[in-house]
Amino acid sequence: MMLVSTLKRCFVRAFLAGLSFFLLLCVSGCSFKTKQSSLDPKGPIALAQYDLFMVTVWVTLFIFVTVGGALLWVVWRFRQRPDDDDDHMPNQSHGNPLVEVGLIVASILLLVIIAVPTLRVLVYTFELPEDEGSKLGQWYQGPLTEEDAETILTVNVMGYQWWWAFEYPQLGITTANELVIPEGKVVKLNLRSADVIHSFWLPKIAGKVDLIPGRANWMWIKADEPGHYYGQCAEFCGSAHAYMLFRSDVLSHRDFEAWVEYQKKDAPEALEVSVAAGERLFAEKTCIQCHTIRGNQYAMGIKGPDLTHVASRKSLAAGIMDNRGVDGRIDRLKQRENLFEWIKNSQHIKPGNLMYHDDAGLKTVPLSDDDVHKIVAYLQTLN
Repeated sequence: MMLVSTLKRCFVRAFLAGLSFFLLLCVSGCSFKTKQSSLDPKGPIALAQYDLFMVTVWVTLFIFVTVGGALLWVVWRFRQRPDDDDDHMPNQSHGNPLVEVGLIVASILLLVIIAVPTLRVLVYTFELPEDEGSKLGQWYQGPLTEEDAETILTVNVMGYQWWWAFEYPQLGITTANELVIPEGKVVKLNLRSADVIHSFWLPKIAGKVDLIPGRANWMWIKADEPGHYYGQCAEFCGSAHAYMLFRSDVLSHRDFEAWVEYQKKDAPEALEVSVAAGERLFAEKTCIQCHTIRGNQYAMGIKGPDLTHVASRKSLAAGIMDNRGVDGRIDRLKQRENLFEWIKNSQHIKPGNLMYHDDAGLKTVPLSDDDVHKIVAYLQTLN
């Protein structure tokens, strides 16, 4: 009897210790300061999904406390006491219709409490808002066709292994790995995949939507305040899936229009001798087979990111390498180091990427350190 009592006490202590450890783990993961925290919404979709998440948390917490509390009460109330006989048994029950029906009704009620807001959020997420203030002609001052002026800003998102392409068909812009959108305006994203299933996820602004080969998918987003946000692929898509990141800059209307005008420009002509040497190496070493640089008559590849304004980007290698300094602006020295490291050791940074060897068997001619420095000098002129 003493052994049984000791085992029960050990069980209760172990249960309480495990519960405390579990709750500690849950609390440790609830940080609002991380770069990709869904608990810090900065857009209406993210806010709606956060509110739904909290409804689910409170319902499941109620269930956990109720069931767990009942279990603890039963273990404590009907424990074997030192003065109990070995044959002592509490009164047995073989069912209670009232309790059973009550549990069924309570379970249905709790499911309804979760299901109704879930359906509302799903409808809200997949219905493009009729926001007159988000029509391009209402806020964008650049040249537009009559049709574009009556629609919202549209971005075609293409997922590759393992990087992102962002095309602005109404504005004539294509960029890579950095999505730039205006503050407070609805933006429609057309989601496509060039190879396998990917998933677009920008936690602080919107939830996850898959990019499926051969299927036209879409979502809408809206950012409430300017900032630099972090996103990534949320569907396993190959060996470098964890490195398929991207950044999003939310700009004021004036800053967004300035960015558009800047992005429309072709790359500057290489005038300095060292820069011209880098431009020549960029062509000779087969970089032009994969990359486009508008203004360079030879660089018209489509397998890799558009590099027309690569020096204006705040990150490199699909968001892995940060080009910014402590002030949030591009640090030219840091950018130079990142470009050199990426060109020289891309397979070490992102294993499996197509630099130097792609799926068609094309191989880049080996580069010396001096070659890489010259190519970097050229790329840094592409502002």
